[in-house]
Amino acid sequence: MKIVTRTNVVLVATLAVLAFATAEATGQSPPSRYRTSPSYLATNPSAQSRVSNRTTAQPMAPATAAPESVPAPLPQESITYDSMPQGSSFMDEGDPAMWDDGSCADGYCGIGDCGTCRRGLWYYSLDYLLVRPRLSQGVAETRRTVTINGDVVTSTETDVAYDFDYNSAFRTSIGYRLLDCGGDVQFTYWRMTGSSQVNDGPAQLSNDQLVITGFLDNNPGQGEFYAAYTGITANIYDIDFAKCLSFGGPEGDCGDCGFCPRWDLRYLVGVRIGDISRYNNNQVLSDNGDLVSFGDINARFVGAGPRVGIQGRRYFGACGNLSIFAKGSQALLIGDYNMTRKLNELAGGTFEQNAVTIQNDSLARMIPVTDIEIGGTWQVAPYAFFSAGWFWQCWWDLGQGEVIGDSSFGPLDTSNILGFDGLFIRGELLF
Repeated sequence: MKIVTRTNVVLVATLAVLAFATAEATGQSPPSRYRTSPSYLATNPSAQSRVSNRTTAQPMAPATAAPESVPAPLPQESITYDSMPQGSSFMDEGDPAMWDDGSCADGYCGIGDCGTCRRGLWYYSLDYLLVRPRLSQGVAETRRTVTINGDVVTSTETDVAYDFDYNSAFRTSIGYRLLDCGGDVQFTYWRMTGSSQVNDGPAQLSNDQLVITGFLDNNPGQGEFYAAYTGITANIYDIDFAKCLSFGGPEGDCGDCGFCPRWDLRYLVGVRIGDISRYNNNQVLSDNGDLVSFGDINARFVGAGPRVGIQGRRYFGACGNLSIFAKGSQALLIGDYNMTRKLNELAGGTFEQNAVTIQNDSLARMIPVTDIEIGGTWQVAPYAFFSAGWFWQCWWDLGQGEVIGDSSFGPLDTSNILGFDGLFIRGELLF
């Protein structure tokens, strides 16, 4: 009789363990980390007794006692790894997955213990940019010098380019992730500026010791000085729809997480609107500082067009709270390019007696725009992320089209590039 009783006890215990393991494997109960969370217990009072029973020593049931009934399955409140095919998408702004000790009642549709997508989620990010404009043909002046060494006459011409420094700028985004991890819609605004200047002189025209040639044929005479100024302002608006596919991350082998992706691939389609303004002005000053002549060049492009992009991210750590990423996108904008070139030559040093030459250009242009970013992300809290990296942005055929020399009022050079590159530091909040 004692042998039979012990056998029954073993069978009852085995059946209870198998039933509990089967319920967890099929997703019929939340992961252990969720089941013991305060928020889950508060919304599921019946779970309190089960947690208490599992954590409190119980006397052995009599041999003749009936097997304890298995609790009824809890409502399915989360998307589990078992029910989600490999490569299925979960929304994440390309940043690491969220996780917390909250339950699905807190709004998570977690995969295992990692709450990788929350339904109806807003997010906001702000980037500090340390950026520098670059012009493929950003020339401010041309210097020509002649040296005579016996019978050898050497003439040297040097193009002096604008040297832009890195300046502070910003980029900000706000987005909303759709229900059931269906994607997200994001709006982004960029604001970038930069300026530079070049000063030279006095010009020494005798024997061509120093001849300075500026834009719009605005050239200093003997003993006069030359100054050139340029500035760029970029206002960029992006509206994108994005999806994210996750790959890797074995089930149940990720520390406290039931599923943590090793990689994700994010793709986007959208629209970009660009408003790029630029000026390139110069002055000729007499030896006592009086203004002799000045030239103004102002250009502006406003256009819009489609944009596509892709981003890959690699996660590190048990729950993917560290990651690195690379992103690229391409846009094609169609818009109007307007430029005004004006030269004012003061006669007698007064504005009442001056000669003014003006040329206006109005063109329709198609401008390709290329973006590249690389960086890393650290999840500092369940709803906060910190990212940093470097970015490059290239606006083809939107640089400095005017040229120095006799053709200053002639056709524009369309083989020019306006670029930006620099550091970005991003903070992102989910709410």
